[in-house]
Amino acid sequence: MNNKYKLIVLFGKSASGKDTILKWILNNIENTSGIVSYTTRPPRDYEVDGKDYYFISNEEFTEKVLNKEMLEATCFNNWFYGAGITTLKQDKINVGVFNVEGINCLIQDNRIEILPIYVYASDKTRLLRSLNREESPDCAEICRRFFTDDEDFKEEKYDFNYEILDNENNFNAAALTDMIRDFCDSGRMG
Repeated sequence: MNNKYKLIVLFGKSASGKDTILKWILNNIENTSGIVSYTTRPPRDYEVDGKDYYFISNEEFTEKVLNKEMLEATCFNNWFYGAGITTLKQDKINVGVFNVEGINCLIQDNRIEILPIYVYASDKTRLLRSLNREESPDCAEICRRFFTDDEDFKEEKYDFNYEILDNENNFNAAALTDMIRDFCDSGRMG
């Protein structure tokens, strides 16, 4: 019997739709559990503490890392992100949004089987989503994210195999369901 945690990791550029797909999986795929990560960045207008992230200080984050309470921890755009070990459930398919560095850390953990899924949307679609998701968008921050994404999502940084989910307009729910079903049936490692 396989005692490894199963983890679906969604990643992609800002405003590609990762959170929307995460919510869809949790609402439509049985036996799934969402991972709420920790971050030191400030919440966006629409984010809720404890639901979207646990928003904590740099000091609190450092303490969790030093106490080995984090499954992975990374710095992205000068903010820290990490998943707590206690967020994973052995009897569920765990689902979360991670950056490339976080995925590279997770792959090294032999307690986990992962299915990395890159969520794709064009720059134009992503920009429009970014502008429309907040009442008063911070255009400078949106531009900063876009330029940073060009560097952070270079393919040579991916030290793992991954699936691609096109989310330009609406993602293919049947294709996503098949990816997850195949992963659960095969026990494939990332």
